[in-house]
Amino acid sequence: MSPHDPAGDDLSRLLHDAVDDLEPRPGIEAIRSRTKENTMPTRPWIWGVGGAVVATAATITAVAFAGNLGSTGSQDPGPASGSASATESAPSPDESPAPTADASPSPTAGASDAGAIPVYWVGDTPQGPRLYREFQAGTPGTDPVTDAARRAVSGSALDPDYATGWPEGTDVAGVESSGETIVVDLTGAPRTRPDGMSRAQAQMAVEQVVYTVQAARGEGRAPVDLRLDGERTDQVLGVPTSEPLANGDPLSTLALVNITAPEEGATVSGEFRASGLASSFEATVPWQVRRGDEVVLTGFSTAEGWMDRLYPWQTTVDVSSLDPGEYLFVAQTDDPSGGAEGAGPHEDTKVITVE
Repeated sequence: MSPHDPAGDDLSRLLHDAVDDLEPRPGIEAIRSRTKENTMPTRPWIWGVGGAVVATAATITAVAFAGNLGSTGSQDPGPASGSASATESAPSPDESPAPTADASPSPTAGASDAGAIPVYWVGDTPQGPRLYREFQAGTPGTDPVTDAARRAVSGSALDPDYATGWPEGTDVAGVESSGETIVVDLTGAPRTRPDGMSRAQAQMAVEQVVYTVQAARGEGRAPVDLRLDGERTDQVLGVPTSEPLANGDPLSTLALVNITAPEEGATVSGEFRASGLASSFEATVPWQVRRGDEVVLTGFSTAEGWMDRLYPWQTTVDVSSLDPGEYLFVAQTDDPSGGAEGAGPHEDTKVITVE
């Protein structure tokens, strides 16, 4: 992993392309410093989600979510309707570009010749399981959409707080993404929901694939046709799949704050840039640096908007006063009630090492 370079050029490019990660294009140096191996946590439906309910605004079946996903930047067609054709909507801000080489983990062998691919993972929030996005170095010579789909279903996240929502033994036989509909051929996936998996968890697993292949393809929110062993199926994990699927409403599917940089395991010194996506009260994104149970630094960033969608945020964090060692960088949604109302703040965390 390489120390952060605070030069402004990378940040300028990041901000200029703030909604453009549906087609990530990092340079070779960024990929050389992309990934490291982490052990996956237990499969998500075993987690103690208790009474938490995912407030899904649209079922996974072909229901387009209503509302504006817009922001300035590249045009991204909105979610699919209940068929294989996508409807036009405003550009989607729930994506930001692949991270630069700043504050990156150690390289993975062979990764330098492939681009970064976005993969969505399931993680816990106060409102139940939701999706967190993470960039990983692609596999050279492999179609990025297929590569991303396989990682989402059967791979490992860099951040140990994330996991796949799919049962052990599930994989992706192939992906056809050149047409108006993205066809994902699953193998080993149960047609009905496994024992111990809640309906919300099953829906989130399906959303994980839908969001991942849409983002990896980088050409708008095309509908996703899930198949089992090459055949059409009326359901996967108990979720109806007779028709191509639209992605769910970002505000009820995605975690409301997500860190893009620094990445898990990053080494930083002096100052580093932190960035990500959020939908937080009055666009305020509080952040902390913790060492164990102690909060050693605090601050906040202001996102580009709030309420109707996720917006990019970024800030500079000065760690020059900290002793060398391992810390936790935390970004949160603002909770003006102090926990008196609602489910509480969403948060995302990344382990960093200060030199």
